[in-house]
Order: sequence, then C-alpha cells, then structure tokens
Amino acid sequence: MPSMVAIIPIRSFDGMTRLDSVLTGPQRQRLARLLADRVVSATTAAGLTTMVVTNSSDVWSWAFENGLAVVDDPGTGLSDAAASGVASTEGHPWLVIHADLPLVTPEAIADVAAIAERSTVLAPSSDGGSSAIGGFGRFPFSYGPGSFHRHLSAVPNAVVVPSPELSIDIDTPVHLSAFPELIAEITK
Repeated sequence: MPSMVAIIPIRSFDGMTRLDSVLTGPQRQRLARLLADRVVSATTAAGLTTMVVTNSSDVWSWAFENGLAVVDDPGTGLSDAAASGVASTEGHPWLVIHADLPLVTPEAIADVAAIAERSTVLAPSSDGGSSAIGGFGRFPFSYGPGSFHRHLSAVPNAVVVPSPELSIDIDTPVHLSAFPELIAEITK
C-alpha cells in the first residue's frame, strides 16, 4: 500500500434525496456516479491509492469495475464509515473525502494530501461541514451539520485549508443549480 490512501465513503448511489424535488431517482443516481467518478479521477491523478467505504452492492460493483479497494461500511453513519476506512489503512496517512464535489481537482487533492503526510488537515465545506479530512492514525470523526467546527475543536492544531475546489458539494437544489453543465449531462 502506498504512503497516502484516499478514503471515499459512499452509502449508495440511490441517495441525494434532498434533490428529489428537481431530479428523478435515475437522474440522482447518474449524478452520484458522475460526481464519484470525478472524485476518484482526481484522487487517482494525484497519486493516491483510493478506497471506497460502502455496503451498497451497486457501489461495490462500480468500485470493482474501477479497480478500487472496498471496505465494508458498518452502516451506522458517515463518522463510523470514515473511521472504518481509516482503520483499514494499516497506519498509512489517509485523506477522507466526500464523493459529491463537482469542482474537485487533482491539484487540490495533492495539496491537502501533502499536508496530511505530516499533520492533521481539514478542508471545510461552504456550509460549515468537512469536505476533506486528512491525517494518520485515529481521528474523532463527528460528521453532520457544523462538523468543521467540531472537528477543529477536537483537533485544534489541525491545518485548515480553505479550498474552493473542495468546499463546494451538491446537497440541495440550490447547490445543483450552480452547475447547469451537470444538469445537462444527467438529464440528456
């Protein structure tokens, strides 16, 4: 296993239910896969070994088709899924990153990963969450609304990296409306 491992928790491709007022179920699935593909492409291009944490058979199949390692999601929430991924890294530095980042780039991943090689790093999302967390060893994950401040309080010496490429996620119709090219791609 190389020195840095990207961990991408993906509960399922059937999620994104907060978008059900503007997208059909199949469109949400296409969007989830499209965004996950972007994140995996960025982590791979940045030179990270990428693993997915899931218990969804669709996500397992997608990960297998993409040559990704898969770790079982304990099914008790995002914090436990991230911790499960970290536990499987065998002591290597890691970067937990969300799968719904439309602006993600290999450069943004590489920048955050370089810091995670030597220190805990937090990349906040625009809505106060934590889009990416990196480090080594155990971490007190506490995802949910306002998680960035909880994570920073738990690890006050963490390096904070405000990254436009990592701060935007797609959780709501307002978020999605900022990306007409994504809407066009998933609705064609």
